[in-house]
Amino acid sequence: MARPVTTELYDRLQSQVHVWFCQPSLIHDAQKLAEYEAVLSNREVERYRRFQFDKDRRGYLVAHALLRHALSKYAGLPASQWQFDIGEHGKPVLHSSVLPDLHFNLTHTEDLTACVISSGRRCGIDAENIHRKNKLDAVARRMFAEEELAQLDEKNTETQFYAFWTLREAYLKALGTGLAASSKDFYFDLKPPGAALRCRNALSGGAENWRFSLFEPTPVHMLAVGVESSDDVPVVVSELIP
Repeated sequence: MARPVTTELYDRLQSQVHVWFCQPSLIHDAQKLAEYEAVLSNREVERYRRFQFDKDRRGYLVAHALLRHALSKYAGLPASQWQFDIGEHGKPVLHSSVLPDLHFNLTHTEDLTACVISSGRRCGIDAENIHRKNKLDAVARRMFAEEELAQLDEKNTETQFYAFWTLREAYLKALGTGLAASSKDFYFDLKPPGAALRCRNALSGGAENWRFSLFEPTPVHMLAVGVESSDDVPVVVSELIP
């Protein structure tokens, strides 16, 4: 395995968290898509080919190529050589000894894929297309805490719903354990200056050890990032075509 190369970008990761995103619908070149497939592992290729619909296949392919190419920005390792294991609770983790302090998480939704990368900090990411057809009121009543329901504004319910939804998913993905407690044992406060986690019961060390950010990388997408940190940490969002 190639020896890691310390880069300026990796140095910046010590005090920042990085998010990389792209829109699969903008990638049409057949040769480029074939190159993406070539960097995937056999297991990833097998799963990629099982998708029935082209849109789903493309989303999965671009998402996993994006992650691999993003990771290669921090080490002298080709995209095809990154190896992953499944963690204790099913969360993918890096297999190699290259940059063992690197943490990552991946998300893809309708026409957006993104990954978050951090050094020495657990992290989670989730994105949603805010125009997806869902029964928002019913889902909110079932999943959201009373404090979140009280913040929903009838004039802006769609945007606020997906803010809460992505924040919750980013948190659970960062924990990597799934929802062990009730979904109403914690909630988010969207009041300025940003999204804040509140817990009724202690979850993973308490709310004070987590920082959350919301972004709109496109006019129709909401993206949330959760980072385990007792201090504020800048989240740098960049577009990347693998």
